[in-house]
Amino acid sequence: MKELRRALFDGAMVVLPVGAIALLVLGILRRLQDAADPLAGTYVHPLMVAVAMMVLLCLLVGVLVRSAAGRRARSILEGVLFEKIPGYRLVKAFAADGPLGEAAGRSLRPALAAFDDAHCPALVMDELADGRLLVFIPGSPAPMSGAIHVFAAERITFLDVPLLPFLKAISSWGLGLREILEAQPR
Repeated sequence: MKELRRALFDGAMVVLPVGAIALLVLGILRRLQDAADPLAGTYVHPLMVAVAMMVLLCLLVGVLVRSAAGRRARSILEGVLFEKIPGYRLVKAFAADGPLGEAAGRSLRPALAAFDDAHCPALVMDELADGRLLVFIPGSPAPMSGAIHVFAAERITFLDVPLLPFLKAISSWGLGLREILEAQPR
């Protein structure tokens, strides 16, 4: 019964957010379709006009967000509201590694940290003013738990690998890490 409850919970954590987003997009499209009905006439289906309006709306919001005023508003909103949400900064760091990220090297950076004669997978979180690095050593198979250390920069070897495959290898008890390490230049 416990496994059944866990499976139900895990499924709900995937289905409900995806369903909520789908319903939200469909609701927006329905409202745009209603608004586009008089504009569409007999030549174009109102849904096609609604989709075009949705694309234009996304483009307009994207341009506004990337403007100086939009960046300033986002910064204020983050400081006042979003930074107070637990986990927001971590999600933002993960998003910065994706295709839309603009952190330019400031996101979580996969690395190897030197401990005595060994190296372990690590994530460089930040750099201190004196050059030392704030490093998270993820646990395996749960890379979201681990330990935070401060290392001298010479004890860290950065890896040229995307974040998600690196974390997947850690969560797989190291399976796949060999390929990542062998692909790195010496």
